[in-house]
Amino acid sequence: MQKKSFIKKMIRYMMILMGLLLLTLVVFFASSYYILKQEIFQSSENFLKVYGNDLTNRIDKMDVILKNLIYQNVNLALIRSENEADRLYASIHLRDYMDELELYDNSADAIIIADSTHNICLDSVQKNINYQQKQDLRDFSMEQATRKDKITASWEFIKRGNITYLYKMYQYDHRVIAVFLKTKTFLGSIPEGDYGERAFVLIDSSKMTKGFFGSDIVQKDMDAPIDTVGNNKVFQINHSLVKGQVDLVCFVSKGSILKQAQLGMVLALAVILSTLLFVLFYILYTRKELITPMNEMVKGMERIRQGEYNHRMEGDCDNKEFALLKSSFNHLMDEIIGLKIKFYEKRIELQETELKCIRLQIKPHFFLNAMSTISSLSNQGKSKQIQDYIEALSKNIRYMFKSGFHTVPVKEEIQHVQNYFEMQEMKYPNCIFYYIEMPKELEEWEIPQMIIHTIIENEYKYAISIDSTLSILIKISQVSHRDQEMLLIEIEDDGKGYPQYVLDYMNAVIEKPLEDGSRIGLWSIKRMMELMYERNDLVQLENIEPHGCLNKIYVPAKPVNELNRETIQNYI
Repeated sequence: MQKKSFIKKMIRYMMILMGLLLLTLVVFFASSYYILKQEIFQSSENFLKVYGNDLTNRIDKMDVILKNLIYQNVNLALIRSENEADRLYASIHLRDYMDELELYDNSADAIIIADSTHNICLDSVQKNINYQQKQDLRDFSMEQATRKDKITASWEFIKRGNITYLYKMYQYDHRVIAVFLKTKTFLGSIPEGDYGERAFVLIDSSKMTKGFFGSDIVQKDMDAPIDTVGNNKVFQINHSLVKGQVDLVCFVSKGSILKQAQLGMVLALAVILSTLLFVLFYILYTRKELITPMNEMVKGMERIRQGEYNHRMEGDCDNKEFALLKSSFNHLMDEIIGLKIKFYEKRIELQETELKCIRLQIKPHFFLNAMSTISSLSNQGKSKQIQDYIEALSKNIRYMFKSGFHTVPVKEEIQHVQNYFEMQEMKYPNCIFYYIEMPKELEEWEIPQMIIHTIIENEYKYAISIDSTLSILIKISQVSHRDQEMLLIEIEDDGKGYPQYVLDYMNAVIEKPLEDGSRIGLWSIKRMMELMYERNDLVQLENIEPHGCLNKIYVPAKPVNELNRETIQNYI
């Protein structure tokens, strides 16, 4: 059975809906345009009156700050004194007074006194003025102080850097007293809110734009004539903040009149009811044909995201678009699952191969050391020690080949290490003193097999000396590492310590070890921990004072990757 097109139905119904809505808008526009226009003008004028008065009050407060500074006659006179101490004393008092004014009345962003007689410039600024902005205002004030012509004390605008300021200054006898306010801060006095399609423009006495606030219905070109920023799609309403000096202009979009149209005409009632009924039908139809199927698909995707990869989209669809989407989605999921399985199988295969290669590095390393010991004892004619050594070696071999590259209880590893100590005592009598500290409640914690053994074997190879006794402490404890409970294995000795390149690689300072055939056991431990737990922060080595080294190995409760256990029969 051929499915009907959901898209075509939607287009047809939307055209009907648009026609009804257009008819409704025409009726409303014809009956209420004039009234709404008057309401918008009145509300804009009221807004300008209310908030324009707030802006004017802020300007008046800055005028008061200027007058208060002008009345500081004594200190202003002293900063011109020939006595440097008097100038310093007056400057401090003036600066404190300026800071006090800023503290109790933050109407101005910056207050500056500049006197070119002794090149003195004092300032007090708000936190929104950074160092460069402050320096720009100081430079400007000092420039004005050096002018020979007199400046009229009126509210003006200046642009320094990318910042426009509203300022007023009194300049007389090579001295300037000025207050500055960013136009952005000044317009920020207007409370944030939804003002509709209204834009507010700050202009100076020359009718040039100096700041913008509100909607983007006008061109926000700074220092442009006010007549050029508007267009024939806006109304313009003016309000004077400081007569002849600073004005605030409100632009209102003509289109906002249509947006504020209200029900009020009986003639439109029939059209509105028809529209509402059709919208109700449209909603019910959309819910059945669009929302419900989409919800089912979203729920299905969520189940798949949570791991139910065998889940597929079910149910019949009444339109061909959703039927095709369901079929394509299910087919795509089958393809993705197939590719994902192949990817993980390949990844596991490669990881197992790498783990086995590491194991093949560790075990021959141990056997070569054992053969070397037997050879040494043979050369010394110690047949009885060879027999005892072989018996101890057989215990180690049974432990090493009992299983593959996996975890064992820590107590089992410790028993093996103790047996290894006994075996090496035959080769190095009285050269090793060791002590093992392990709480009983931690004996069953699973750790990677041979990890402690490899460290101890490394001690015998690089740290032991026949002329002295090497002390080794093995301590097992439970700690919190990176917000996770772990077993901490600490192996400390008083030998000569590690070379720097070993510490750098094991502590992840460098990425590659020195490939000279040495330290294979340590390299293998680091790589083994990275593969089994997928972390590179579990092995830490350091040298200790006055001599010796400390090995720290953090073991999480469960490995991420682990090979199957093997037995010696696998190698026969």
